[in-house]
Amino acid sequence: MQQTMKQLAHPKRLEMLFHGVKTVRLIGALLRDRRVHIMRKTLFLGSVAALLLVLFFPDLFSEAILSTVLPLVGTILGVPLDAGLDWIAFALLVSNMLRFFPAERVAEHYTSIF
Repeated sequence: MQQTMKQLAHPKRLEMLFHGVKTVRLIGALLRDRRVHIMRKTLFLGSVAALLLVLFFPDLFSEAILSTVLPLVGTILGVPLDAGLDWIAFALLVSNMLRFFPAERVAEHYTSIF
């Protein structure tokens, strides 16, 4: 039983990538679950918001943060912040961030939705 729960705790990324509606339902179920601590939900939503900010406004983030905080990397070397960060990477990162939630809750909701 415990081995089965552990296998279900981390959904298959490829399956979640191709089933976007089910993935959104899984995340919604986890966010509505009263057994999941509010801090875990906040951490997950904050991380998703930060990734979306970088995805939609890479130049703003690059100029405002890297030029101020890391002037050698951001300005002198000209390292692009958004290199390689696209929607597929975003989806994979969000599915990986499901680890913020308790494994038992993820497995429970994953089994009922998928």
